[in-house]
Amino acid sequence: MEQKENPYIIAGGLEGKKRLKVLASVLDQKTLSLLEMDGSLNGKKLLDVGCGGGDVSIMAAKKIGNNGMVTGLDFDTEIISLAQQDAKDEELKNVFFKAMNAYELTNENEYDIVYSRFLLSHLKHPTLVLANMLNSLKPGGRIIVEDIQFSGHFCFPESKAFEDYLNYFTASAKNHDHNPEIGPLLYKLFHEAGVKEINFDTIQPSFNKGIGKWMAYITMDKIKDTVIKQGLADELIIENTLKELELFTLNEHTIISLPRIFRVWGVKS
Repeated sequence: MEQKENPYIIAGGLEGKKRLKVLASVLDQKTLSLLEMDGSLNGKKLLDVGCGGGDVSIMAAKKIGNNGMVTGLDFDTEIISLAQQDAKDEELKNVFFKAMNAYELTNENEYDIVYSRFLLSHLKHPTLVLANMLNSLKPGGRIIVEDIQFSGHFCFPESKAFEDYLNYFTASAKNHDHNPEIGPLLYKLFHEAGVKEINFDTIQPSFNKGIGKWMAYITMDKIKDTVIKQGLADELIIENTLKELELFTLNEHTIISLPRIFRVWGVKS
């Protein structure tokens, strides 16, 4: 989710949704534990800002039940249409998706929980969106944000292709005035926004095999158009990087992590 003049660096639409589905398969149970930290979600109203393919929204809707409601927002109209179809296919009546820019969020004192995952690191003005999220929360409601410290991403043993991927992602993000290192800053941003009872933790799944290990390769593939457009590398160099990263990922004697993830939460006074 981002302003039109400062777009998301990762491909969206159907291909973007496929990538987010892989990410959800790795992280959703960990996210659910955050959403349920105060007990059952049953009957709650939850806002998922920057919902992407709707995986968290749909997961939460199944826990919230018909007495509650989930609203998922994302700027990508195609991915929102796909999420709406998923909800329809699962016959969920308590989850609603809307194509909307997070900067335009104007709800006030409406939700019990307001949540975002990997949104603020892709924004030029994350503090504005954080303020909007807090404003949409009921007094006493909980705000929860998960986001990355991209430089915490690692592999073993060293891989030039993996290092190139880190550099391409970081440079592309910074060229859009995004902050791929926002994770450690979230605690401070919550304080400055006036959030109370702030807590945080960090997680970092890592893999020697399985679908989670492919996130680096998949993400590199989904940023290649941005990298080429920005002149950071040409198509041949990117294809060689992808081939090398694919071979590294296929090797079960290698390890690849996700970026370090900061999970920060607090209460609206």
